[in-house]
Amino acid sequence: MHALELARDAGQQRLQASALGLLALHEWRLGDSEAAIGHSLQAIPMLKRTRDAAERAQLLCTLAMAYNEVGLHADALIHVTKALDAARAAKDPSLMSWALNRTGVTYELMGDPERAERFKLQALDIAQQINGSEEMFSALNNLCTAEEKLQRALAYANDALALAKTSGNAHRIAISHGNLGMVQLRLARYDDALRNIDEAERLADEHGYRGLSLSMLADRAMLERRRGDIDSAVALYKQALAQAHQTDDHAMLLSMHEGLYDCCKARGDAAQALEHHEAMLPLERERMKQQADTQARLLLNRLELEHARSETERARLDAEVQRLRAMKLEAENQQLVVRAHELGRHALEDQLTGLANRRRVDHELPLQMASARERRGALSIAAVDLDHFKLVNDRYGHGVGDDVLRAVARILLDNTRGSDLLARMGGEEFLVLFVGTPLAVASDICERLRRAVETYEWQQLAPGLTLTISIGLCDADAGQDMRALLERADASLYAAKRAGRNRVQVAMA
Repeated sequence: MHALELARDAGQQRLQASALGLLALHEWRLGDSEAAIGHSLQAIPMLKRTRDAAERAQLLCTLAMAYNEVGLHADALIHVTKALDAARAAKDPSLMSWALNRTGVTYELMGDPERAERFKLQALDIAQQINGSEEMFSALNNLCTAEEKLQRALAYANDALALAKTSGNAHRIAISHGNLGMVQLRLARYDDALRNIDEAERLADEHGYRGLSLSMLADRAMLERRRGDIDSAVALYKQALAQAHQTDDHAMLLSMHEGLYDCCKARGDAAQALEHHEAMLPLERERMKQQADTQARLLLNRLELEHARSETERARLDAEVQRLRAMKLEAENQQLVVRAHELGRHALEDQLTGLANRRRVDHELPLQMASARERRGALSIAAVDLDHFKLVNDRYGHGVGDDVLRAVARILLDNTRGSDLLARMGGEEFLVLFVGTPLAVASDICERLRRAVETYEWQQLAPGLTLTISIGLCDADAGQDMRALLERADASLYAAKRAGRNRVQVAMA
């Protein structure tokens, strides 16, 4: 705060932005997300120059995570997307890793685990390339939270623990033991889970990490409940409940009452179960009310900032302020979140396959071409077309045709890297952008894709169904624009079709 006051007194706008950014980061880490959002929004307009891109990327990441903390995930997605653009502009791989990581976290909170994992893996890949220990640790820890892919989560958790031990940071080691314990608990490896939870709790007690210590106590209770020792679980839940009351941790209080409710119900103690269920209701109502109030205040503050920047919009903003003051009902807030979420997804995504759409290609391809020219890196592009797809629709119907398109999209995803751009360009046409991949390597990958489609068990979709693809492949020349590159890939595709289909045709240099 003192640095911010000095910068304001000196009239140094960029120094003000730096001070506001540091203040927002510390506020978010301390749990005051509302204040972090307010200070971040003040700082962002001060960072307009090209050389401010790195600082703007950091600030936007902080803002996105603060929005996630208060449940405004659609706003978080908007700002983390801007953080990705700023990190690219800054040409800073560390910032790119953090922005991708935060994007993955946001998609996970929005209920899209598949997309979340892809972004987190991209973040990990960049972190490994630059040997960034903090970036790797964060990406691994976020990857090990996956509920649906526990074996992969287990590997990520073990890698995170090894990295934490190498760093010697007691807090990281404690968190890693706790995360590993939770994955093992979900896998029913109770003895292993207990050892890691014990170690996390020991480190938390030794170093005074009170919040982590309470979390480990709750995890131990969950473990005993999963193991069937309901009495031990009840005792641990009650101990954690007493500690949560001391800290007035509403989220932990709700979780402990929920655990006790399940335990009491399991052992047939209806009266106790009802007591804990009744205790949950006011806590949940208070949580929802606080979140709705926070969201309304944040939206109101944002409008007031815009009002201050543009006096000509005074009448419109006054009306919007009145509308926002009335926005306290949970259902209305939820509708806004869902609407923003859907708009964000539909704008750049093919709804049938979940791949990128043509709009995303038009936006991303020129950026990748410019980046490849600047770093003199490789960039290859493949045009993919399903052979005789019209016959599939005519013979089996459009429902099977849609299933075929989704299956081909999955084959493309399974046989390419997370950093590659996969898109459905329309109909049965797909595009694969191989970032940083020389033409010879891309040719081998395309051949693998062709074989994977040819050998896929298409009969599981419809008896007698077979399918092949043709691929036209080329690399980006230094002087080409996007249209010329796409036309070159299409020309190679047509050559593959003329040569008999079910083949990869590489453009001649």
